[in-house]
Amino acid sequence: YRGITSLCACAKVFELLVYEPLLAAALNYISSAQHGFTPKRSTVTNLTEFVSFCYKNIDAGLQVDAVYTDIKAAFDSVPHSLLLAKLQILGLPGLFLAWMKSYLIDRTYRVKMGSGVSRSIKAFSGVPQGS
Repeated sequence: YRGITSLCACAKVFELLVYEPLLAAALNYISSAQHGFTPKRSTVTNLTEFVSFCYKNIDAGLQVDAVYTDIKAAFDSVPHSLLLAKLQILGLPGLFLAWMKSYLIDRTYRVKMGSGVSRSIKAFSGVPQGS
């Protein structure tokens, strides 16, 4: 189960402003072979490139080996401290890092089912889905 975060409109607008510069910085470090979380790429483009690679190499009489991995729930499990450290390594500005830290640290969650609401639980990892 993964909850959906209900964000206020102001937070959503701010996230849109942050998204493009963050993506631009990250793309400098993302392999050209990566398809997940990359603009204009998907599992379909990955499969298309892989099949093309296989045909080309098999036609040339070469062996084709493949190992596929899927990091299940990667964004659900990333520790906030590790994410912030990686963003700092990317060279993101201090003000951005301070904002990201305030956005992630001390975040709490509650579950609502019907009229019942759970107690608040502090999150030390993961990023809010729905943001």
